[in-house]
Amino acid sequence: MREQPDHETLDLIEMRRQLTALRSKHSDNLLITSLLNRFFVKVAFLVKPTDLTHEQYLKSEFERTLTKVKEIAARSD
Repeated sequence: MREQPDHETLDLIEMRRQLTALRSKHSDNLLITSLLNRFFVKVAFLVKPTDLTHEQYLKSEFERTLTKVKEIAARSD
């Protein structure tokens, strides 16, 4: 999955697409699916971040979620 660079404006639509694709890819792993669903709920109905701090928070949470997914997937193999 493509990670969001810091200098780019946060693209919530792309973030949701990536989360959905990742969730589909790991649909057989309940731990990963649950993790992705929890983050997806945070961004599902957002039109845009409320401010720069919120945008940075969402980016860092997205990166942290991707890292956790990779770690869980590596343990499952």
